[in-house]
Amino acid sequence: MIHVFAGPTIDAGAITDILGDAQVCPPARAGDIYAACQQGARAIGLIDGYFDGVPAVWHKELLWALDQGLPVFGASSMGALRAAELHPFGMIGVGAIFEGYRDGRLEDDDEVALHHGPAELGYIGLSEPLVNIRASLERAVAANVLDTATAARLITQAKATHFPDRTWASLLAGTDMETLRIWLQTKAVDQKRRDAIDMLHAMANRDKTAAQRQIFTFQHTVMWEELTQTVPTPISITTLILDQVRRDPDQYRALRKRAAAGLPSPAEAVPQAAIDRATTRLRADKGLYTGQAFNDWLAAHDLDIAGLHDQVRTELQLAATLAQHREVFHKAMIDTLTHDGTHDALLDKAQHMRAALARADLPNPCARDIDLHPRHLLAWYCHEVWEQPVPDDLDAMLQHHDFTDRAAFEQMMARAYVLWQDEGQQG
Repeated sequence: MIHVFAGPTIDAGAITDILGDAQVCPPARAGDIYAACQQGARAIGLIDGYFDGVPAVWHKELLWALDQGLPVFGASSMGALRAAELHPFGMIGVGAIFEGYRDGRLEDDDEVALHHGPAELGYIGLSEPLVNIRASLERAVAANVLDTATAARLITQAKATHFPDRTWASLLAGTDMETLRIWLQTKAVDQKRRDAIDMLHAMANRDKTAAQRQIFTFQHTVMWEELTQTVPTPISITTLILDQVRRDPDQYRALRKRAAAGLPSPAEAVPQAAIDRATTRLRADKGLYTGQAFNDWLAAHDLDIAGLHDQVRTELQLAATLAQHREVFHKAMIDTLTHDGTHDALLDKAQHMRAALARADLPNPCARDIDLHPRHLLAWYCHEVWEQPVPDDLDAMLQHHDFTDRAAFEQMMARAYVLWQDEGQQG
């Protein structure tokens, strides 16, 4: 779904008239773009964002969205500012205000700043953005309502006024410009809204909209990691999609192998000791306790001990690669599912799971949230979902399914259990 961040510039009804069932979000603040991506946004439109009182939306989270392959559009207000700064990296700016910032004709944030009321009152505007004043006076000059020198003087006066106090009434107070006052009642230009509408139409035709993208490497800085840990977000739609794939271990193994094919290999070689430990775990998992049983199993799989060690080494290298490039790997998995034509069906199932979690008021449960002991939850999942016994080597199984730890695996099983209960209640 498209996520559009707006408020005072344009109302939700106008947005959905153009984009259909877009998710209309309040003006963006730090962390909101990242949260939208975690919620499954397929495109981001940034119009309004907070300047004062709360941290503004980060450039970093917009870069992260671009790095995830999402189209990101900006216009009108905060969107125009961020698009002017990030268009070399692929953010798509739209409208005259964006072009003014991009080309250096506009420089200061206060050009688009607006004092407005709360969301409950529809973000009613209590001041006039300077970009709208400029556009209106330029139009008035073109219509011979006032001369160029007077327009320039009014713009200078507006620029010198703190943005919450900029209004047409205060700007024209004490003047004899009655003709201009009357003209503005019907002819004033709302440039911010115009640009917002143009951006929404560009998003509606985003398959035809191209951006000059500069290749960049997203850096996971300490501050970025802190932001991602503190932003309250529901479980990502990507995680829920992978939940569905993991229900079939063979399908997941095939998917991870294909998705990881383009990732760089770890620089360090796999130690022989790690290969030996993994081989021992495999023998225990298969019940190959005697040398004869082990040799018979190797022969049945057309392997010798060197060939088995090569397979184990490859698997350990794959696990190390995925651990080092987890986000890139997850994106590659989604791209692979999309290429196979299975993504949309899995997305529907993931959204069904998210709805079940919401109904249970358990956005990301663990075993204690559903009153099950982790051991009983594991037995339920293996029996009901995988239809196989509980594995002897749980750690190896976690590695093969790319869980960061047992807690992450427990949460995946708990989500499946909540869905199972919900389906039972729904009949």
